[in-house]
Amino acid sequence: PEDAAEILGEAHIIAGEVLKGDQRGRTIGFPTANLSLDGLLVPAFGVYAVTADAPGHAGIKGVANIGMRPTFDKPKPNFEVHLFDFDEDIYGQTLSVRLLRFIRAEEKFDGIDSLKAQIAKDAASARALLSDE
Repeated sequence: PEDAAEILGEAHIIAGEVLKGDQRGRTIGFPTANLSLDGLLVPAFGVYAVTADAPGHAGIKGVANIGMRPTFDKPKPNFEVHLFDFDEDIYGQTLSVRLLRFIRAEEKFDGIDSLKAQIAKDAASARALLSDE
């Protein structure tokens, strides 16, 4: 993302309507906003440190995943964003997400517990990377 931002003159942005997903994230402590990737040039699959703008809110820090969610064998790419310290219903609203730092490549986990532990690590990494944003 850093190279893309340098070339583009700004961070790569994925924007769209927040859609209902499987709502699995909220059951493991990491609720996510899901955006469609249909028709978009999809960046590398993996985890990113991001900031997002929602109606009435700018620069919300978070962590995002782009990929196939191999732990759950999903059939098409997905984009899901966990926004730190944000607890509002934004279904149907437009969310603009800036990809700022790549944290790690997508991987498959052997269960929910290992996935949850890795998401916690990814969120901590994203918070650290975004601490001076």
